[in-house]
Amino acid sequence: MSTNQISQTLPQLTEPLVRAGCYPSSEQALKHIVLDFVDRRIAWAQAKVRRLEKKHGQTFAEYTRTLTGQAPPADEDEWMEWESLLDMVEGWRVVKVEIQQSDTSHLWSGTGDHQRANLPESHGGI
Repeated sequence: MSTNQISQTLPQLTEPLVRAGCYPSSEQALKHIVLDFVDRRIAWAQAKVRRLEKKHGQTFAEYTRTLTGQAPPADEDEWMEWESLLDMVEGWRVVKVEIQQSDTSHLWSGTGDHQRANLPESHGGI
């Protein structure tokens, strides 16, 4: 999809949310939708990490110390999965902060004068 197509498609997808009064602008609608996606990725990885912590009754750091020098291949595989999940959580958190700090108001103009948005609290009133 070209940049031109994207710049035409995004308002088509977000303007119904603006007209319905959910968001004051297309930019805020898009930002909230993307942050919601990122939050879901973080939650998914954290849930998997919690399952591994519960399964082993310890944190990743503790599990790592337990395995040092004596890990069978199956445990090493699980350790690598666990480490990967923690890396994912951290990566998505970095992305989230970057998005939260971004100023998207210059990307395209909204439809003008909108009523105050009824934004969910999960993103601090983005």
